[in-house]
Amino acid sequence: MINQKHLNTFMKLVETKHFTHTAEQLFMTQPGVTQHIKKLEKHFNTLLLARYGKQFELTLAGEKLYQMGLSVRALEEQLSESINHDDPTQGICSITCSGALANFLYPYFVQQQSVHPKLSVFVEAAPNQNIINDLLSNKIDLGIVTRQTEHEQLKQTLVGYEELQLVLPANADVDLAQGWNFSALNQLGFINHPDGLHFLEKVFSSNFTADYKGPSSLNIKGYVNQLQQILLPVAQGVGYTILQKRAVQQFSQPQQLKVLPLTYAVQESLYLTQKRYRQLPSRYQWFENKIKQLLG
Repeated sequence: MINQKHLNTFMKLVETKHFTHTAEQLFMTQPGVTQHIKKLEKHFNTLLLARYGKQFELTLAGEKLYQMGLSVRALEEQLSESINHDDPTQGICSITCSGALANFLYPYFVQQQSVHPKLSVFVEAAPNQNIINDLLSNKIDLGIVTRQTEHEQLKQTLVGYEELQLVLPANADVDLAQGWNFSALNQLGFINHPDGLHFLEKVFSSNFTADYKGPSSLNIKGYVNQLQQILLPVAQGVGYTILQKRAVQQFSQPQQLKVLPLTYAVQESLYLTQKRYRQLPSRYQWFENKIKQLLG
């Protein structure tokens, strides 16, 4: 491997064409400059300079080494520029959140992408645990989850809240005066989804404490992991489910649904989550600010 210090001395000597000037500019002695050249010649086992008096000409080997040195210098400059350049208007942005949030946020992200075509925006819908796993494995850079985690590698920022709603078929016989209990809901049956049991636990533990005995007591009528499909069996009278208010509002057949008023409203906290020690490119700053603005 070429000694970089020796190569730098050689390059400076070729450009100044003077041993004394080279020594002055590199804060060396003239014998030191000569020693560096001799070590390079020993390394390549060939003469690099053809000396005559106090002057010199490059040998063929010396000319090749100088051209290589120019290429190395240009590559170093390119590398330095690349490392220190952080354009906020280009590159990939990967963001994962719930399906409801993805549907809500994505149009704003597309607007930013239309202004800056060199941005590549990857948005994926996933449940909480998948988002956490993908962040930890560096598959994504930014996620929005509803659960606070104490993982030492993750940093979370509270950016807003999401109301949970208990959704019934529109034709469900709901006596608001008498109210619904767990037994009546269980007879109808629960439509589960990736975050379903988590949502149900939060709602039921606050509103049906007398009757609800845990997930093992549930009558689960089905499971679906596509957001657009979760409310379909509810609309068809097959069962009930619990979803974010935003997801319910996005359903294409709202007249087929009925939201059961809860005695105690339940909200999910929304946490903007990323790797604690992984620095994100500057292009993410707009997305972080926009998420905080829209969800705050």
